[in-house]
Parts: sequence; structure tokens; C-alpha cells
Amino acid sequence: MITATLHTDDGTTAITSETWLGVIQDRGYTAFIFDCDGTLVESADVHFTSFFKAAAEQGHVLEREWYLARTGLDRISLFHEFAKSAVAFDIDDAVARSITLFIDISDRVTAIPEIESLVKTLGLTAPLAVGTNAEKQVAHASLQATGLLSHFDEIVAVTDGLAPKPSPEIFSRAADLLGAPRPRTLVIEDSAQGVDAARSAGMDVIEITSIN
Repeated sequence: MITATLHTDDGTTAITSETWLGVIQDRGYTAFIFDCDGTLVESADVHFTSFFKAAAEQGHVLEREWYLARTGLDRISLFHEFAKSAVAFDIDDAVARSITLFIDISDRVTAIPEIESLVKTLGLTAPLAVGTNAEKQVAHASLQATGLLSHFDEIVAVTDGLAPKPSPEIFSRAADLLGAPRPRTLVIEDSAQGVDAARSAGMDVIEITSIN
């Protein structure tokens, strides 16, 4: 079961994957935007492997604990953080190599069952988009590997020339593409950056707090 918090202008409400569909239906949302990594799919180990190998190719060690403390960051920001303590680190090369490495092992990405069920139910009556700090080719690889790709009308990513979360740009673009009014659009997220981005974009957001 997933535990989560619904953030709205009225405040916050604790919900779970067993209750959230009723809450969503009662509030009358007409479009939905899902974050990808950590929300739609479990990809942390695959991302870490790609980051670790990209850093190792330059003779550096990227620790798992360091990475896990920064999983809400986009790839470029994460490597900029890493470069602060890594001498002669080529950020551009690390970004490019980690993308390639991720795609090569994207078949290890798995769907999160409760979210997969929600996607399939909501997609029957409403448009769906993905809004992610990952690159579009990375999100596409994850969604294709998990069989989720066909359920989404749009994928909006940081490589669309948009500022990463916590900027609202990704979610705002996704809502525009879906033709959805922002007060009637619900975001599903798992990071603090994503929650801030959704609220700044004028949207309610379900923040996933734990997956059991």
C-alpha cells in the first residue's frame, strides 16, 4: 500500500492507494500529470548504476548514499553538485554517458503496481501526461520497458528546453498540451521539488510519502 498526502488550496489530507481514487473522483479533476522516476516506475537502482559508471569512467566514486539524498535533482544539477568535490570532472561527458548507460539497462526498470493501476483507471476517462526532470529519451525508455508508454498522451521533459522542477514550467507545459485548466489538473509526485513545482503551477498534487 502507498501512503500519500494530497496538497490543495484547502490544506493537506492524508490518503492511501486504497482511498485515493474516491478522493480524486470527488474532487472532479479532468486531467492528470505523473512524475516518472519514483512515481510511475522504480528506477533508482538503474539510475544509480548509470551515474556510478559514468563517474567511474572518469576515475571518481559516486556513493549511493550521496546519490539517494539528491534523487529529486535533474541530471545536470546532480552532476554539478558532484563536480564540487570531484577534481577535473567533465560534467557534459558524465551527462551523456549516464543517459546512454541508463537506456542500455532500462529493461531493469519496473512499474509501481498501485500507480500502474491508477494510470489505467484514470486513462479511461481523462488525458494523461508525464512531467519529468529526466530527459525525454530516458523517460521514454522507462515507460516502454514497463509497458506504460501507450497510456500517456504527452511526455514533457527537461530536454524540452524547460527549467527543471521546482520550476513550474514542466507541469505548466504539460497542462497546456492536455488542454486542461490548471485548477482541474492533478499532479502525482514523489519529490519535494515536484510538489513545489505543481503548487507553483496552480495545481493540486498527491505527494507519495511511502511505498510498502
